[in-house]
Amino acid sequence: MSRLEHYHDWDLRNRDLAQTLEHYVMRGFAPGGFTSAVLANDLFGAVSHADNWNKNAIVEIAQAVAITCPATAYGSYEAVEAWLKDKDSRRSKYVTWRMLQGPVKVHNEDKVPF
Repeated sequence: MSRLEHYHDWDLRNRDLAQTLEHYVMRGFAPGGFTSAVLANDLFGAVSHADNWNKNAIVEIAQAVAITCPATAYGSYEAVEAWLKDKDSRRSKYVTWRMLQGPVKVHNEDKVPF
């Protein structure tokens, strides 16, 4: 799996956040405080860790996670930790399935407002 290949279309203006989510889902890389709180469904934690751009886009980010992430990869801190540790091989099985489908084309527009 190439570092530049993406297996999800996160449909986010913030490409850095989209890459963070891609690395979390496909490689099991632990995200930072804001992204962890979003994935754990912790609104207060997400807002307290968010920068100005993410605060303004929190609805868009939550929708992208709900639409794109596998159901077992988010919802609570326990679910996030289980995904990172590949509990029951859930991440490995999902990654294999996604890789068999092939990478998606990533939007290259420069939409980030800063």
